[in-house]
Amino acid sequence: MEKRIKTVWILTIITAILIIGGQSYWLHHQYCYSTRTFMQELHKQILQLEKEEMNTRYDKRTNNHKYTLSYKIEMPDSVNQNGKTTCVISFYRQKSEINNLDSLIKQNALLNEESVIVRDSFRVENISNEILFDAATRYGAEMTHPFRAEIFDSLLQANRIKLTNIRLMQTDSILWHGSYTSSTRLFKPEMYIVYPYNPLLKQALTASIQIPFPSLLQQMAWQLLGSLILVLLLVFCLIYQIKTILKQRKIDEMRKSFVNTMIHELKRPVQTLKMCIAFLNNKSMRTDERAMDEVVKDSMFELDNLSAYLAKVRDMTRADYEHTPLHIRTFDLRETVNKLIRLTNIPADKQVTVHPHYKMESTLVIADPVHIANIISNLIENAIKYSGKEVRIDLSCIQKGHTLTIQITDNGIGIPPAEQSKVFDKFYRGSHIPDRNIPGIGLGLSYVKLLTEAHHGYVSLTSQPGKGTTFSIVLPQ
Repeated sequence: MEKRIKTVWILTIITAILIIGGQSYWLHHQYCYSTRTFMQELHKQILQLEKEEMNTRYDKRTNNHKYTLSYKIEMPDSVNQNGKTTCVISFYRQKSEINNLDSLIKQNALLNEESVIVRDSFRVENISNEILFDAATRYGAEMTHPFRAEIFDSLLQANRIKLTNIRLMQTDSILWHGSYTSSTRLFKPEMYIVYPYNPLLKQALTASIQIPFPSLLQQMAWQLLGSLILVLLLVFCLIYQIKTILKQRKIDEMRKSFVNTMIHELKRPVQTLKMCIAFLNNKSMRTDERAMDEVVKDSMFELDNLSAYLAKVRDMTRADYEHTPLHIRTFDLRETVNKLIRLTNIPADKQVTVHPHYKMESTLVIADPVHIANIISNLIENAIKYSGKEVRIDLSCIQKGHTLTIQITDNGIGIPPAEQSKVFDKFYRGSHIPDRNIPGIGLGLSYVKLLTEAHHGYVSLTSQPGKGTTFSIVLPQ
């Protein structure tokens, strides 16, 4: 059995580790995918904003400016199969008062060389017309209204995008498009952007952007919630399985202990009965009437013990499968207590006194009289069993409002604090008992608790080792 339990535990733990590991691996890849998706969307937004910023500068190129920018494109007739051309693009700045030329017009036209102030020529290859015209537009915007990093940064901040490490730099080659790269850090991802604000002059802006972690979590909210529920469910099942196995193991140990205890407990009355039968079988000893009376008395005592053991086992077994049946009625508690005291079996080697006390207007109570009698009888029996030669028991019945409290106090050996929470468990017997030959199978107090809870009440105890114990039964009325 132990080997099977260990095998189940090992397989369960391995399975849990594999599932949690697989879930973590999936979450990591989902996190990386969400990060990449977020960066792509953020990059598109940045490109859109920088294009708006460039268009704003371009639209201002002729306002209150003494120069006009024009260009012409020298393009051969050949176009490659991808629709891209090799051409030379030339830019001219002219005085506005001489010739009011609008930029990006009079393309491929001869310009008045006397009015040209600055001329730039660039040879580009395999570039689509769309990219070519975009580069020309950026060049025109830069010549009249230069790019300013602080204005671009303010525009991004207005859209909740924060740039760090902003630099204006000269690139080694022409960059036609903005691009970004990402870091490999898990919890603090970062992207590095490159924005060519003037591709033809190889001028670009570089900056860093810290990806806000809450935004990523928000994107992964459903995945994280589902994974968390799955992991918690798995952990709950694992804990529940382990607790069930431990409970079954404890029940198995209790069953073995119960069998051994029952064998030990039943052996004594059976041996006594065998001795009594042997005595009765001796014709010469049967003539002694006094001895006969003692034998009969001992036989009845042991038969009562056997009946009590079997009754407790029957009641506890039935309680595992169904509710304890109650027959509630009104009865006189004083009469029941006096009868129990009168019929209490007192060992010959002990001197027992029971002192009942009543703090109630009327001794009439509402409960099951048989079960109440069994509760009090079990507690008195325990008080006698686990006390010394002189036993004093105080039995107090107190009624306040709609609550009945029955307290039984003894001067016995007491119960250590470490064992007080266990004495109501089935088949439990304390390790502090000085004489292990004291009869008992550990069902008395669990039976008391069962009957008390059947009345919708509760039982508690206070005890000091060596000074005695007080059991309190609280019942609603």
